[in-house]
Amino acid sequence: MISNELEIAPYRQRLLSQGRVQIPGFLQEASAERLRQCLRDEVPWQPALRTDRPVPAGAEAAISSEAMHRELLQAIYQRARDDFEFVFDRYRMIEARRDGLDPGLVLHVVVDFLNSPPFLEFARELTGDNAIRMVSAIAARYRSGHFLKLHNDKAGDEDRAFAYVINLSQGWQADWGGLLQFLDEGQNVIETFTPHWNSLSLFRVPQAHQVSLVAPWAKDDRYSITGWFRRS
Repeated sequence: MISNELEIAPYRQRLLSQGRVQIPGFLQEASAERLRQCLRDEVPWQPALRTDRPVPAGAEAAISSEAMHRELLQAIYQRARDDFEFVFDRYRMIEARRDGLDPGLVLHVVVDFLNSPPFLEFARELTGDNAIRMVSAIAARYRSGHFLKLHNDKAGDEDRAFAYVINLSQGWQADWGGLLQFLDEGQNVIETFTPHWNSLSLFRVPQAHQVSLVAPWAKDDRYSITGWFRRS
């Protein structure tokens, strides 16, 4: 699944020195194309919202109803003025694989691959962290108006070593938004990763970052598989 032409050394060096790196041409092209097709046409998406906030009425239906989707976004924008918020569509890959949901979905193969001994060894070699033991995964779709506000990915109940994003949108342009941005303590954007086709964005946790609002003129949805390389 990983490109046979990938050379780890230069990306490992940058990751160790800068704490983040974006690797182009990460997957074999045929694998990337198949995953994009799956995300675009086959995944039963659900809305990802703050779990500690009341879910607006009709949130589940917002996936298929544009009018209700706009209402949902407006409610979330109001809350985002004063607190951490996010909204995008997701598919919980680990839970779906565990519970036997959606038989035949190619994402189940991805879960097995990401947690296979060869990939875990690859993750340890790339990051220099020999304590990595598992990889979590969700599929994500950011549509027009979706965003993820500033946070650092630290979690009290999980030992997250690195966050990753496998980008699966083709021809993405920077002015479409959906940019992975890293910030310093002074609220300055110090680096930005555009979600280029078939690239892997990888960064050390904790690290302040955000996904900028996807613009209404974006010609495509922002697709990805994302999660964490975890020690526990």
